[in-house]
Amino acid sequence: MDEVKKKRGLHPVWFFILLSVIVIFLSFIFSLINLQGVEYHVNQSGTISTTIITVKSLLTLSGLKFILGETINNFLKFVPLGTVIVGLIGMGSLIKTGLLKEVFSKISKYVPRVVMFFIFSLLCIVMGFSQDLAFVIMIPIAVAMFTEYKRSQVIGMTMTFVSVAAGANINLFITSLDYSIVELARNSVKTINNDYSYGYSGDLFLIVISSLLLALLIAIITEFISRKKPVRISDDELVIDEKLKKKGLRAALIVVAVVAVLSTYAIIPRLPLSGALLDNKQELYVNKLFGANSPFVNGILFIISFTGLIASIVYGYITKQIKNDKDVIKILTSNLNNIGELLLIIFFASAWIAIFKYSNIGEVFVAILFSIVRDANFSFILLIIFSFIAVVLSGIFVSSFADKWGMFAPALMSQFMKSNITPEFAGALFRLASGVSNIITPVFPYFSIYVGYMGLYNKNDFSIKKCYGLLVPYLIGIIVLFLFIIIAWYVLGAPIGPKINPTI
Repeated sequence: MDEVKKKRGLHPVWFFILLSVIVIFLSFIFSLINLQGVEYHVNQSGTISTTIITVKSLLTLSGLKFILGETINNFLKFVPLGTVIVGLIGMGSLIKTGLLKEVFSKISKYVPRVVMFFIFSLLCIVMGFSQDLAFVIMIPIAVAMFTEYKRSQVIGMTMTFVSVAAGANINLFITSLDYSIVELARNSVKTINNDYSYGYSGDLFLIVISSLLLALLIAIITEFISRKKPVRISDDELVIDEKLKKKGLRAALIVVAVVAVLSTYAIIPRLPLSGALLDNKQELYVNKLFGANSPFVNGILFIISFTGLIASIVYGYITKQIKNDKDVIKILTSNLNNIGELLLIIFFASAWIAIFKYSNIGEVFVAILFSIVRDANFSFILLIIFSFIAVVLSGIFVSSFADKWGMFAPALMSQFMKSNITPEFAGALFRLASGVSNIITPVFPYFSIYVGYMGLYNKNDFSIKKCYGLLVPYLIGIIVLFLFIIIAWYVLGAPIGPKINPTI
């Protein structure tokens, strides 16, 4: 009886279908009562213009046409779809041949568990410049790592997702994200002080420390909630001669090293035949490397998956798991044989996200939150806490950093500067708070990937309730951590970046 109860719970497919029905109904109600919000735009001179945003009903002829006519296209255009398949081919081969298991078997003998969790979480945060890479590649790697460290793979997948989602807008290094927010920030600052210079690295110290503390917190929570007995993916344990394992691992590492050297050379500018992975149309190196059109960012997932595939084939051949071309195909398809449920989840998730965006419900609610922040009479610490909460709530409805930043920047910049707080501090607050909601909002496209992976590796106890049950402890801990960092930094008055303090 307890076993039956344990398996009960709403399947993610029904969760996304239910959300879709709710959005269709709410879009009709909100459209009927003419719910609307005001979106503010700031031009280069600091002049503010406004746009009225209204909710679009899905129970209209155009709304129904969108649902019926665009659902397939929305599924095919869903960003994580192709990346998941490519990632599963590369990572699946690493798991199938046992190469990842062998790597982490060696590492686990020398690196303590919590230390490894910290390193892995920090690596996920750093790799957040390419969310496709971080989510699709790192989650399967976490499965192998947690198996060798005798901890639940389900907890490992959750730790990986949380690290990338919460750390999506922070990093140890300056990336294109730092530059993408500057222009709008500078325009917003001009509404208060036309002479103020908003720098690219104004919040660098705060962001770097936040990244390190976030990884540490996630590692501690993971160790605390993880179970002692791992959830095995497969009962099939490969029996391979130890000498062949060592020889195969050595050859596989040589393959990885060669690709790593070539890839590194390809991101170095102004050397003979170098720079192939840079967007040379950009002026700044960080934009050449991390820009939206950078071959490095757009191709890094394929490079790593292809490297993993070749290394696996080499390892499999040396360890005598691969004897002919048919064995290679079996390895390639090993992780694609059971992805029907994953694809089903992605299909309904893509449909729900598309109709939610079409309805404008999210944009209207964020615009309303923006207006509340803009009209608030708070100052100092109360303003900081209030703004943090508002940004977190906005992320539940809109996951795009650029969209939220475009709506909130004029309010945050002006309100904080009126309270004698630097706009860079407002930008740092926004970057921390905007990643928190990614952990739990189904609007975030990669949330469905996390849920799908949970189903792929955890058939016994799979429901949306189970997923949220694992995420909530991280959510609470990260909110407390980020609020503590922001308030403590403000109170101490320590520099948040080169020559930039919390207060003007």
